[in-house]
Amino acid sequence: MIQASHPDAAAQAQAVLSVAKKATILQDLFISSLSVSGATLFTNPLDVIKTRLQLHRRSTVPGVRPPGLVRTGVMLVREEGVLGLWKGLTPALARGFVYGGMRLGLYAPTRDLLETLASATSDGATGGLAAVGLKVAAGTLSGALAAGLTSPTELVKTRLQAKDCSAKGPVEVALQVVKADGPLGLWRGAVPSMVRAGLLTASQVATYDTVKREVLMLSGWGDCLATHLTSSLISGVVVTTATNPADVIKTKMFVGGASSGRSIVQVAGDIVREDGAMGFLKGWSANYARLGPQTVIIFVISEALRSAMGLQGL
Repeated sequence: MIQASHPDAAAQAQAVLSVAKKATILQDLFISSLSVSGATLFTNPLDVIKTRLQLHRRSTVPGVRPPGLVRTGVMLVREEGVLGLWKGLTPALARGFVYGGMRLGLYAPTRDLLETLASATSDGATGGLAAVGLKVAAGTLSGALAAGLTSPTELVKTRLQAKDCSAKGPVEVALQVVKADGPLGLWRGAVPSMVRAGLLTASQVATYDTVKREVLMLSGWGDCLATHLTSSLISGVVVTTATNPADVIKTKMFVGGASSGRSIVQVAGDIVREDGAMGFLKGWSANYARLGPQTVIIFVISEALRSAMGLQGL
């Protein structure tokens, strides 16, 4: 029978994670960049389908249901060919390497800094809910910063993945945006993107960080593949649910452009009027089909690279 966490078990779990040396900030950034890029390469088709699902308007014909995950994918391949599933791959990989490397690579240093500051102000080590709160704060900060700096790559990728995009590549999309909306147009939708990235990193990495320690304490598996898979699968469900509303708003703002003149609140209102509150969960299945495997691939690659380099696990 599984028993509740015990201080001795917590100490043992921490010992498992502390047998190797800690990664430097540059090592964290490099490992995270490779991990996210590798995951992006495999999951780009699901990202395209998710974008199409989120941009599809609810049918006004009674009894006619909007296409789901599989049907959207089949229609896309039928109309645009298999390569249509890989639209936006170049900016997606660029964003994955830079943005992914930053949001995940800055998490551990930010978490350690916050824990040090908290310990200094509270005259003792943080634990329980306070420790989880620090992890969430670290994920939010690192994710939002990374998204704010790299938002143009996400905008270009989303425009390329939209069904009516006529541009031949990311450079042409970027030039079209600058011509229509000015240079700041490349940061259209940056705020919901930063909110989503903060939620994404906080829910993804903080959940993995917390769950992994619980799995280590309760399972006795050690810092192995089974622990990594279990922790990342749970993290995938949490992160999909937490980020889907912001993801829907971000997608609509990216595609609409500045000419739509819609703010975040107005776009959210449009979603509620057109699809109801459940509109914020549009594309959840496609989002999970992408984020679930992506989360697993990211953490499995990251843990493997850390182990190969003789570094501590996450």
